[in-house]
Amino acid sequence: MSIASMLAAHEKHHGSFNDRLHVWAAAGTPRGSPLSSHLGIGQACKEHDIGLTMHCAEAPKDLTIYKDLYSCTPMQFCQDAQLTGVKTVLAHMVHLDLPVDLPILKETRTTVAHNPNSNCKLASGIASVPEMLDAGVNVSLGTDGAPCGNTYDMFREMHLAGILHKGSHLDAKAVGAETVLEMATMNGAKALGLDKEIGSIEIGKKADFVVVDPRGLYCAPYDEEDVLSGGVDPMTTVVYSCTGNDIEMVVVDGECLVKDRKLVKVDELEIIEAAKKSIRGIRERSGVKAENRRGWKYV
Repeated sequence: MSIASMLAAHEKHHGSFNDRLHVWAAAGTPRGSPLSSHLGIGQACKEHDIGLTMHCAEAPKDLTIYKDLYSCTPMQFCQDAQLTGVKTVLAHMVHLDLPVDLPILKETRTTVAHNPNSNCKLASGIASVPEMLDAGVNVSLGTDGAPCGNTYDMFREMHLAGILHKGSHLDAKAVGAETVLEMATMNGAKALGLDKEIGSIEIGKKADFVVVDPRGLYCAPYDEEDVLSGGVDPMTTVVYSCTGNDIEMVVVDGECLVKDRKLVKVDELEIIEAAKKSIRGIRERSGVKAENRRGWKYV
C-alpha cells in the first residue's frame, strides 16, 4: 500500500464503529530496503498523528543486517527514520544492541510488543524483556500472526512470558505474574495510546474486561474465598494455570461479545468451516502442502 492509500484508509475508517476501529501503519521489516522509504512512512505518520507498528530485530541475522547495510543498530535506524514515539509499537525486538537501543527506546517512549510463543517456535530467540523493563521501557504482549504460533491465546502468551525469562535468567523472580498481567492489559492499552480509556477497571474508563472462571481441576487449589486470608493469588492462577478456554465472558465497550464461553454475535461453527474452506483453496492455488516428516501414519 502506498502512503497516499494509507492516508486515505485512515481518513475513511479511523474512529469508526464507535471509535473501536483504529487504523495504523504497518511498516515492512528493514532488510535492505532504503532508509528513505521508512523515513517517508515515519514522517507521514507523525504529520497525521497515525500509530505505527513494525516487526523489528526479530531474526538472529537482523542485528548484523542493520549494522552491515545501515551502519547502525535497530533503534538507531528507527530513530533516523522517525519510526519511534509514543504511538509506535515495535514487535519482537529480540536481537538488539542493548547499551545503545534501550536508552533510545526509553527516551522516545516507544513500546515493545513481546511475542514469546512465536519467538520460540520460529527459533528467533528470547527478547531481553527483564532488561527492557528495568530500563523503563513499556513492554506489552502480543501473539504475532497465527502461522507463527498456532494460536491467538493471550493466556498462553502470558504463561510463557511468565516462565521463559525465569529460565533464561536463572531467576525465579524475573517477570512475575503481576508484571505479565500488566503487560497484557495496562501496558497494551498504553501502547495504543488508550490507557486513559481501557486497560483497567476504573471509574470513567470504558467497560472493557473479561470474566475468567478458574474452577478447572488444573487451577486447584485456587479458592477465591481464601484469597484475602493468604490463599493462592488470583494473578498467579490466571497467568500460570488458565487458558483462553477459561474465559466465561468478554465485554468490549460495555457490549457483551462472549457469554457462557460462546461468541454472542457470530456462529463459531461457521467460522471454523469458513477457515477450513479457505485453507483448502490456499493449498490448491499454491500447491503447498504439509509434509509428514516423521514417518507417522494417520488413520
